[in-house]
Amino acid sequence: MTWFFLLCLLRPPTGYPQEQPKLLNPFAGDPEVVKEGRKLWFSLGCSGCHSVMGGGTAMAWPVLDDTWRFGSDDATLYKLIKGQVPEQTMVAYASVPDEQVWTVLSYVRSLYKGDPP
Repeated sequence: MTWFFLLCLLRPPTGYPQEQPKLLNPFAGDPEVVKEGRKLWFSLGCSGCHSVMGGGTAMAWPVLDDTWRFGSDDATLYKLIKGQVPEQTMVAYASVPDEQVWTVLSYVRSLYKGDPP
């Protein structure tokens, strides 16, 4: 009987949203994907705002430093690119396939590794 009571305490109460798993780049660390991501960086126009090597321009923040307005984790960067973050000013690439978004992010990660956590 005691184990049932303890089990009930461990389960999240009904009606409360459960924490969603963090989005992680499925292509992380693949050097071939980084090369493809670099090509997409140019073809999608990322370099036009963030510069050729990601150092930023008058139009957009750099992707090389530790100053990230919304955060630098994979999930946040994915949502920024897809236009899912309120109050962002970046052009939304909602129609870009997920695979290409993750590929570009692999290239960004090759330029900036992100926050240690």
